[in-house]
Amino acid sequence: MLTSDEKDFLNKQIDRVVTIEPFNPACRVAANAVIDKIRSVFPDADVRHLGGSSLELSGQNDVDLYVLSDPSDFDKYLPGLIKLFGNTVSRKYDSNAWKFKQDGIEVELYLTDPASKPMQTQIGVYKALKSSKRLRKEYEVLKERYNGGSWKEMQRAKYEFYHKILD
Repeated sequence: MLTSDEKDFLNKQIDRVVTIEPFNPACRVAANAVIDKIRSVFPDADVRHLGGSSLELSGQNDVDLYVLSDPSDFDKYLPGLIKLFGNTVSRKYDSNAWKFKQDGIEVELYLTDPASKPMQTQIGVYKALKSSKRLRKEYEVLKERYNGGSWKEMQRAKYEFYHKILD
């Protein structure tokens, strides 16, 4: 069962055809380059590479990076991150988002509250997948099943999978 926030998110998205490809090592290189840029300005930042590419799973050949910070400290990070990566594509009370390419790889970067429910889910899913080869394989098969299909349907299935492994 999806949460109301997950349903709301899906309802706001434009559907597209999803392409799932084998893990691309260039994702790791791109992630490290972005992390190095962030740490050059914020050496103590809690930056995390999460998602399928961090676990070297097949996927959309993109990178999901998170700078974890209490929202009261967002003003400390925002000017430097905007200088590095341009304007945000989304700003909320508990997260800010950027989308850009690094060495040809799509990157989604979030400055986000580690205590927020979505971030807690993301961290929990990452830990569960990292600790279980069986779950990683099941997750990879789930994504591959949607190759050439609906991104929204795949995202809905991923949310259901997340609830299954976390609840």
